[in-house]
Amino acid sequence: QAAAPLHPVAVQCQEAQMVVTVHRDLFGTGRLVKATDLSLGSASCLPVAQSAAEGTVTFVAGLHECGSSLQMTPDSLIYRTSLSYKPSPANSVIVRTNAAAVPIECHYPRKSNVSSDAVQPTWAPFYSTLAVEEKLIFSLRLMNDDWSSERLSNGFQLGESLHLQADVAPGNHIPLRLFVDDCVATLSPDRSSSPQYALIDLSG
Repeated sequence: QAAAPLHPVAVQCQEAQMVVTVHRDLFGTGRLVKATDLSLGSASCLPVAQSAAEGTVTFVAGLHECGSSLQMTPDSLIYRTSLSYKPSPANSVIVRTNAAAVPIECHYPRKSNVSSDAVQPTWAPFYSTLAVEEKLIFSLRLMNDDWSSERLSNGFQLGESLHLQADVAPGNHIPLRLFVDDCVATLSPDRSSSPQYALIDLSG
């Protein structure tokens, strides 16, 4: 008899979708559940692939698909769904196992510090129940008065307006909205240096 899988449910949180791989030996008893008894989310999405050799089924769903929910916290975007197992009876009377639900979450950090001096930090890795790495690229640029191109000079006269453009390159991620919590002007790239002048504070 093959050993029971260490992690019967594995989740990969990708840029725009989650991939859920389920071992059919879901309860570690050696008895394989039917693929047709497994579904994802409140929309009861069915698996898109099966591997008879590995005894697994795979679900692939967009972050907003299959009835998933989104929670926004000060630090994260959290997409939640669940894997459902609803056993069909072997006959009209006997059901060999109980129904089960496995909560699934994908967390995407919201924040990063950026500088207009061509520094492009990235977020910490995305994570789920297993380690998954995806990164977004941020930039902060000084723009000219009509926002048509980047400003060539970083010198300003007293009272002159600054046009700052913050961007995130999401790659294949779903559309994102970028919020700037705070922005300061300093004499050096060190954010904690003095003197410093607040351009944006209190989350805008």
